[in-house]
Amino acid sequence: MTNTDRQYKDSMRNTSIGWMGIIVSVIMMILLAHCQPATAQTVYEVKYKNQADLLVYKVDYPAQANIKYYVVQYKSQANESKHHWYYVQYPSQAQYTIYWVDYPSQADSLVYQVKYPSQTL
Repeated sequence: MTNTDRQYKDSMRNTSIGWMGIIVSVIMMILLAHCQPATAQTVYEVKYKNQADLLVYKVDYPAQANIKYYVVQYKSQANESKHHWYYVQYPSQAQYTIYWVDYPSQADSLVYQVKYPSQTL
C-alpha cells in the first residue's frame, strides 16, 4: 500500500467520523426539543394597566369565562395548557404579567377561578 493510498483511507475515515458526529448531534437536538416538559404558566400581578401583558376580569360564573384557571401551590405544578397558574414574586420570573380591570369590556380575557384542577379542562 502506498503512502497516497494510506492518506486517502485516513482522510475518508476521519470524514466519516465527522459526519457521524454531526448526525448524532442533530438527532440529539431534535429529541431534546420534543421531550421538554410542559411550560409553566407563571403569573405576576402588576400595579398598573400599562405594565400588563394581559388585562383580566374575574367573572361570577364559569360559563361567562374565556379562561378557567386554578392556582397551584408550587411552580412545578403550573401548566400552561391546563391553565394552572402559579404566582411568582417578581415580574422577571413571570411568563405573563396580569392586571385586574374593573369592567369586562376593558379585559382581554374573562377568567374564573375554579376549586379543583380538573375543572380547568
